[in-house]
Order: sequence, then structure tokens, then C-alpha cells
Amino acid sequence: MNTSLPGFARFSRLILAGIGLASPGFAQTKPDPTLSNPAQLSSPIRRAQPLDTLLVSGASGTTLTVSDGAGTEYVRRAVRPAVPFAVGGALGTHVVRVTDGQGRKTELFRFAVEASTSIHDGGYYGPMFELFRRGIEENEEVGSTVWNGKPYRYFVPWILDHGHTMRGQKYFRGYGSEFVDLLRETQRTDGMIYSFVHHTPNPEYFLTRDKFSGYTQKIGDRYFTRQPTENHPEYMYVNTVYQCWKSGGDLAWLTKTLPSAARALDYAPNDPARWSQRFQLLKRVYTIDSWDFAVDDEYLPNLGLTNSMIIGPVKSKFGVFFGDNTGYIAACFELTEMLESIGQATEAKKYRERGESLKARLDQLAWNGRFYTHFIDEDPSVKRNLGVDERLQLAQSNAYSLNRPLDPTQRKAILDSYLGLKSNLPVGSPGEWYSIFPPFGRGFGAHNEIWQYMNGGVGGHVAGELARGAFESGYETYGADILNRLFELGKKYDNKIYFAYTGSMPPPPAPPVFKPLDLAPLANMDTWDLGGTGVFSWMQSKKGDDLRELPVGEQTLANVRFNLLDPAKNNRRAVVAVSRKTGYPATVEVPVNDTTACVYLLHTASKPASENIVGSVTFVYADGSRKTQYLISGKHLTYWWFPALKTDHSGVAWRGKNPVTEGVGLSWCALNNPEPRKKLSKLVFTAPENEGIYTLLGLTLATKPHYVPVKAPSYGGPDNWAAATAMAALVEGLAGIKDAPTSQAYARPVLAPRWGETRSDTVAVTICYPASGGYVAYRYTHDRARKQLHLTTTGSGKTLRYHLLLPEKATAVRSVRVDGKPVTFATSTVEKSVYADFEVASGAPQRVVLAY
Repeated sequence: MNTSLPGFARFSRLILAGIGLASPGFAQTKPDPTLSNPAQLSSPIRRAQPLDTLLVSGASGTTLTVSDGAGTEYVRRAVRPAVPFAVGGALGTHVVRVTDGQGRKTELFRFAVEASTSIHDGGYYGPMFELFRRGIEENEEVGSTVWNGKPYRYFVPWILDHGHTMRGQKYFRGYGSEFVDLLRETQRTDGMIYSFVHHTPNPEYFLTRDKFSGYTQKIGDRYFTRQPTENHPEYMYVNTVYQCWKSGGDLAWLTKTLPSAARALDYAPNDPARWSQRFQLLKRVYTIDSWDFAVDDEYLPNLGLTNSMIIGPVKSKFGVFFGDNTGYIAACFELTEMLESIGQATEAKKYRERGESLKARLDQLAWNGRFYTHFIDEDPSVKRNLGVDERLQLAQSNAYSLNRPLDPTQRKAILDSYLGLKSNLPVGSPGEWYSIFPPFGRGFGAHNEIWQYMNGGVGGHVAGELARGAFESGYETYGADILNRLFELGKKYDNKIYFAYTGSMPPPPAPPVFKPLDLAPLANMDTWDLGGTGVFSWMQSKKGDDLRELPVGEQTLANVRFNLLDPAKNNRRAVVAVSRKTGYPATVEVPVNDTTACVYLLHTASKPASENIVGSVTFVYADGSRKTQYLISGKHLTYWWFPALKTDHSGVAWRGKNPVTEGVGLSWCALNNPEPRKKLSKLVFTAPENEGIYTLLGLTLATKPHYVPVKAPSYGGPDNWAAATAMAALVEGLAGIKDAPTSQAYARPVLAPRWGETRSDTVAVTICYPASGGYVAYRYTHDRARKQLHLTTTGSGKTLRYHLLLPEKATAVRSVRVDGKPVTFATSTVEKSVYADFEVASGAPQRVVLAY
């Protein structure tokens, strides 16, 4: 027999069981006796996903087999009218064959098996996964650059951001190694790695700034820059190499890249600007955590352009920032593992010993028993005055260090410190995941805004790292709680995860006391089309085109009290107008003779002729001093037809219509007094330098500056980095899938689902590395009534190591069965969490039942 015989093509079919289609991710864990019911079957298929239940119907022969994309047989069944099986094993082309009574094999079907990363639970965590996944792509810098004619793709064109974003992107995109290739090809001869490649055509600032240091260079047809203050590009480069190897499993690429990785780690100890001779650790100038702007205090030397962004090897004051060192230590151990994988044991030993010695020195210097102290100056005579007790500051790299080599006691201490902070958060704080806490009171110039960005902002990019570390450290409930709260933040603010959030949001202050001023003696224009002797009609517009619907008297518009003149009671005078047109005053002085924190204007203007300037207002104080503010269309006010304006300090205050148009209106504007402690003598309103007309209809003083509600999302940093670290925590921590030590591409993955700490008892998970096609898929059910965990699993690897978390109050495992047969297991404890550990051959889908 052969595959061309018509009988097989005519009568046998490969069908996807419709049971799996109704709820994606909930394939059955055992054959259903009703599968022969045609209503439950879909049409014949050519493509399937891992753990899909397929049905071969109408086959002839004695034995049916299915082999995976690697040619490994994973199904062998006696032929029956309908033979169901679950898809598993390596991705690629799977082949269904039958063997007849004479031992002759016939190929029946070929179908493609593809996997993509997904998490479904029919409830809470599926939407969480989707929000994180969308966020990974939300960055305008995701793209590519062409260098010397060859394109290189990146997630962010900075090695720090690219490497951290890859923590989530490696499950969806397989090209993270391209940016490594670019940085390897442009690596400086001493091993230095550039911080970023210029993706915009304006490197002039960096060329000027780095003219003497050489930290910006044109290499080939692109410019590359090393941020002078940074001491992390080398370890981030090695970590990204490690991630590429783990997800891609490309040994040839690794062998080519490892010499570059070794040179990168050898750079810092041999550069006096990067290595502390006193402490024998990595050093940098004083920055907030690993950011690239230095403190601007009395110790900052005058080095040239933007002193806080550059360094002087002799003049600058350096010290040890712990995060550089924990990252470098982690890279030493990552390089050790990679070198051992290609048989370079002697070289690997050197980096292992280096990592161990740096860890011992760092702990002695910077570990304070609760977490790592943020920064320690080399020069003991330096006494900084930064408006905070630096010894109490919990910096974000403590959360990142949880996923680097730490002792269990250190992990516990750091996590307990964050839990302590969680129970004592500042008012309005969205979480304890601070860039640094408490924030600096001074010292960082333009970056000194308290509770924002890196100075006390709450890091979306910190939450995921903290959660991932919590899952691995026996704090599973805390890890799940972090992800839940981060997801709720995402739903609340724009359906995304922001890089940073405002670290404290006190409630709004009590409203100010308003004092409307009387403009009646100065008014010279009507709000209607009438006017009169010495009174202009409204904007000198055509008949009916006016503000006749505008209310009069004391009115509250945009939450501000204004006194609007009634033209019928003031000889048609209701508006103060200034213009350089004939007959108009060019300026009008409004007496004040009072103190005020803010001035609110109710106003509008004709269309500006140029530069959007429609006039100006000058604050004249009792001591004779003056402060002038130009009034700009689009910023302080808008045209009175079809008004549209919304800023923190201005907007549309009133809308109406008239016989000519369906849309007219007025703007409000808040001008904070430049000198609120001085007595304000008067306000002088001046017309623009053209024939435009500026009109003032209300003027109110306030006892407090204009209040702008604090926005929860902060600024700075790429948002996709934040979403990526959250995705890594969801995949590795909660879904519990990662590579075992010394393995890659899910050849020997660890499966540690922690769904028992959540609200979901039934979850379907597939995690795939597109770079290699390595994947793990499982269906998880927690049967609380019977005290059992049920998993159906498969993957591309040959073995699967289970590390199954018992529910919180369970302390012992009664049994573990795989495909109905008991297996030997051990239990391990991480803090108070109990896990069942065992390893079995993988490939074919298998059913695991753990009874506790």
C-alpha cells in the first residue's frame, strides 16, 4: 500500500473535535465518549495547536501512529472507526500513518502544528495577559535601524531598555539577538558597549557633549553613544546574550558571541572611570538608581555641556551603586553557564570566582540587613545634603536584585521591606514599587520633581520584577497580589501599563476664596449686536452674530465665580475690549489694590493674525515692579466660534448659540500671580500688534494658586519595558514556565504553576519561544473538593521537571500519578510554601494528578 491509494483519501478524515473550539484553551483531558457525534466535530483540518483533541475517522489497518515535527512518534493506537488523540511534541509537520496486518505503513495525513504564547482562564487572567501583551508593543521606538546596509531590529534602541523589554518580548518575537549583533559589531576594542544607537538624524548634541571624552562616535554610517554616567551596558549586554541563547538555543551564534561577552565583562575592572580601586567594585557618579543623570549638588564639577550627564575621571565624585554590581554579578554567572555549555570550563571558572568575590565585597559594603543601601561615596569626606535620609532609601534595583544571585535571607529581607512599605504607603500611592523611596528633596534639578519618574515615582517597570522575585522566593500570594494590582491600574488608566505612576496623590485642597472684580466702569462693548453711542456691538459682527444667550450676574463657570455684566443695566456696556483698530483703546488698566495668588480670566478674541498672540496682561505691583504675560490663542483662550480648548490652566467656560451659528463660546484661563506676596496695584490689558480684538468679560482674584489635579500616570521611560517585566512575572512566576538551569529552548523546562494563589481554578497555558520553536503547553485544574491538582501537559522538550505548589494549608502530598501510574516525587520548601518535585519524559501529552 502507499499514500496514493484512493481508499484512504476517500474515506479517512482528520478532524478537530469541536469541544476544544467552544472555549479556546480548554481541550479535554481524556477522550469523550460522544466524540462520534458529528455535531461535535469540525471539518477536516490542516493545522492544529498543542493539546488540541483530533480525531482520525474512517482509517483502515491495524495500528495508527502520529509523529511530531522532529519525527518522534508520540501516538500509537489500535485502529478503530474513530481514533481520538491529543496533539503534542515538537512543532512542525506532524504525520499520521497506519500499519496494516502485513506491517506495511501508509501515510494518511500531514498537518502543521503551531504554537503561540497565550493564557486563558475564562475570567480574570486572560484579560490580564492581553493587556500586558498589548503593552509590550506600545512604544514608538520599537523598530529597526539600518547599519552599513543591513537592518537590525530592536525593541528599544538602548541596551538597557531592549534587554528588559526582551524579558516579555521573547515569548512573542524571535529577533532579540539582532540588536546584540549590532552592539557586538560596534563594540569598542577595550570591551565597552555603547548605550544606544542613534535612531534619529540629529547627534549634534551628543557629539558636542562628548567631543573630548569620545563617548559618541560615528561607526560606519551610524552614530553610537555611551551615556557617560552609566555602568550597566556591559552587564545588560551579557544578560541579553543570555536571554537570546536561552530562548533561541543557537549554539553556533552563542559561540560566535561569547568572546564579545567576555570582553564586555572585562571592561569595567580595567577602566578607572568604571572601577573603584578602594572598594574593588563597579562605580559610577551619584545617580538615582541606574539612571543617566547625576546629582546636581556642590560636588558636581564644571565639566562642560550638561554637567549632570557627563563625568570627569579625576574631577567627578564616584561611589558604589549596588544595582550595577548585582547586575554585573548575575552576568558573571550567566557567562559562566554559557562558557560551560561550549566546553570552556577554565574560562567559566574565572567568571564564577569573579562573581562570588564581588558578591562578598558588595554584601560587606552595602547590605544593611534589610536591603542594599542605594549609594556609597568613595570619598568619605563627601557629606551630601539631598533632603532625605539616604540610609532609609529603598531603591528599585533591590526588586531587580531579587532575580539575581542572592541568599535566601536577603530575598526574604527585601520582600519584607516592600511589604512593610505596602502597609505604610503615602497618601494616594498606587503601590509600593517605587523607583526610590523616600524621594530626594533636592539635588536633581529638572529631574527633582518629587513623586514623579525616578524621584519617588511608582514604577510599573518595578512591579513585574518584584512579583517575579516574590514567586521564586516563597511569597507566591504577594506575587499574585502585585500582578492583580498592576492589572487594575492598567484597566483604570488608559488600558495599559505605564513605566511610572505618581508616587503620592493627596486629595485636592479646599477651593480658594474667589473675589470677582467689577468691570462696569471700563466696559466698552456689548455682548449683543446692538451697541450704542461709544459702545461697540459684539465684535462688530453681522446682525444676530453675538453672545445673546450668555447669562448675566454672578455665575460659576468652570468652577470659578465670575461677575458678568448685564448690558441692559449698564448702557449696553458688558465687555472690556482692546484693539489697535480706530476708536478702541490699545490698553485698559483694571485697578486691583489687593494681594492674590491667581487671576482668572473669562475672555475670547478675534482670530490672531500671526504667532497666535492675541494680547498681553501685565501685573503691576505697588512697589512699581511689573511682570508681563502674553495671551496666546490655543493656550490661554480660543476663538469664540466653535470653541475647543483644554489645558491644565484653560478651557471652554461657556457655550451657546445665536441666530447665525449653532456654536459660540468663551474661554477661561488661570494665571498664577508671579509675585503672590506683593500687593498687586493693577492689571494692564494690551491689544495685539495688529487689528485683532481682545475681549475680557470676567476677571476674578483667588486666594490660592490654580489647582491642577495630579495625573496618576507619570512620565519617562518606555512603557513597553514595564509591560514586559509584568509579562515575565506572569509567564515565569504565575504560569510557572521557565528553562531549567543549563538548558535552553525548553529542552528541559521547569513547570511550576502557582494558580492556587489566585481566583482561577482552570487555566490553559501555552508559552512559546518563536526564536527556536521551543514551547510548553498545559491545562490546569484545581479540584478543591477532591483535593487534587490535574494537569495535561506537552512540550517540545524531552523531559519536563514539575515543581508543583501545594495549596496554602496543604503540607503533604498523598500521591502523584502520571497517565494513571504512580511516580516517585520529593517535596521541597521555599519559606513556608511546599512544592512537589518530580521529572518525567515529555513529548507526548501526559496527564498528571497530584493528590494532597
